[in-house]
Amino acid sequence: MTGKTLLILNPIAGKGVGKRHLLDIVTRLSDGGCDVTVLPTKKGTETVERIAAMLAKDSTYQMVVACGGDGTLNTAVEGMARGGRMLPLGYIPLGSTNDFASSLGLSSDVPTAVERILKGTPVPHDLGTFNGRRFTYVACCGAFADTSYNTSQAMKNLLGHTAYVINAIPSLTSLRPLNLTITADGETIEGKYVFCGIGNTTVMAGTVKLGADTVDFNDGMFELLLIRFPHDLIEAGRIATKLLSGSIDDPAISIRKVHCCRILSAESVAWSLDGEEGGKSKNSAISVEKSALYILK
Repeated sequence: MTGKTLLILNPIAGKGVGKRHLLDIVTRLSDGGCDVTVLPTKKGTETVERIAAMLAKDSTYQMVVACGGDGTLNTAVEGMARGGRMLPLGYIPLGSTNDFASSLGLSSDVPTAVERILKGTPVPHDLGTFNGRRFTYVACCGAFADTSYNTSQAMKNLLGHTAYVINAIPSLTSLRPLNLTITADGETIEGKYVFCGIGNTTVMAGTVKLGADTVDFNDGMFELLLIRFPHDLIEAGRIATKLLSGSIDDPAISIRKVHCCRILSAESVAWSLDGEEGGKSKNSAISVEKSALYILK
């Protein structure tokens, strides 16, 4: 796809690889017929607000390209949504782990990624909303949920996915129950859990993996994954071993498809949205917007 393009670049993602490849990316997009405007990301909500303002002010933009990790992708999507223009989205995954890109089978090789954007077509994907805020692939709380945004950028750059596993170990040794009441498509579930995730991905929180045959990215439904709070240390060890080996085949782990759900908790719970801090909430409303996002493939 070609035309006027807003390129959202995270200059520090993946050991700063995006910044080093910026000229190459812009050149390849320009040579392919794109008129490129580059917007580097900043901490906080400033980048989201600038994307929204730029798209609302200039109706000639035809696509947005996110260059960085999953957090950069989230920033691009939220900016488009707030600007009222959900344009076709290209993704150059240059983060440390790129969970969502791996789920979609997107290459992190810059020439390959740019070529895919130029020659690709917009493919519909479902989009999640969490208390009014968008997320592209996962909203989660409990053990592992804060692993991504509490793992330092330096550690991510040095160790990649291993950094998440190392940083997740304290979560396994200091488990606290989440007392949750979940209403999902009219059914109410109550219990004590160590993890709750709602996603459209084969990887949740950097460590919990789902089979590729489990996830349909455009069926109007997300996967609700619940891990029951362990009865004792033996069960906790068994669950941890299963998760870190990439398995969810355990009686303490349940998964189901949902259109929408409301999650009530006895105390304020910290949530992660696409690996970024999502704030605390006692009353969380999550829904799926079918085909709300179009990713260039």
